[in-house]
Amino acid sequence: MKLKLIILFVTICSITSSFGQQKKLIRLDNFDNTTIRYGYYLGLHYRGYELKGTPASNIDQGAGFQLGVLAELALNKHTSIITEPGVISTTNGITFNENANEVEEFDISTTHFHLPFSIKFKTDRINNVRGYIQAGASYNYNFSTDKNKGDNGNNPNDFLLTKHNIWGELTIGANFYFPYFKFSPSLRGVYGFNNEFEGLGTTAKNSISSLKTRGVFLTFIFQ
Repeated sequence: MKLKLIILFVTICSITSSFGQQKKLIRLDNFDNTTIRYGYYLGLHYRGYELKGTPASNIDQGAGFQLGVLAELALNKHTSIITEPGVISTTNGITFNENANEVEEFDISTTHFHLPFSIKFKTDRINNVRGYIQAGASYNYNFSTDKNKGDNGNNPNDFLLTKHNIWGELTIGANFYFPYFKFSPSLRGVYGFNNEFEGLGTTAKNSISSLKTRGVFLTFIFQ
């Protein structure tokens, strides 16, 4: 799935770049001169977890989608600060295996309110194309934290996912200027800093000690 997202990103950039360079007419030549710009985005992602626990315990790397809005504040010609509040939805499968005779499998569906803040560095514009990278961190509120709480630990498989999570983010992307809008596909790597798992029941506690988010996000921005 990660490879598919990367291939899709490269393909879209190649096709769009080829189209954008067919004519030398500069489109939206004053678009980036405004101090504050707004837009919206949507995309697909592949998000899983770095797991620490018993050798046979496992969590599937799940697919999902994201959507939201953005605001970008230009600091100068090549640098800006950007925030992209939105919603991220993912489904993963988790397996508890405290011992060889006890295997339990569950689905974990999570929905996060995603609030990233990043600094963006842009290249010079060449005709109707401009590349960029951005780096930052995000706050993520998990609306689904109590979904697997069950009997609050009376069931051996009960567990919680943390409500408040911090992720580091690194993005590469490109801006393509069309007659009426700017289109920006990007590929983002996400790295969770905190443990997002709390075992309540005995099996959950003994099977997994830590889950930290890892993910790749393919996003399409329209401004």
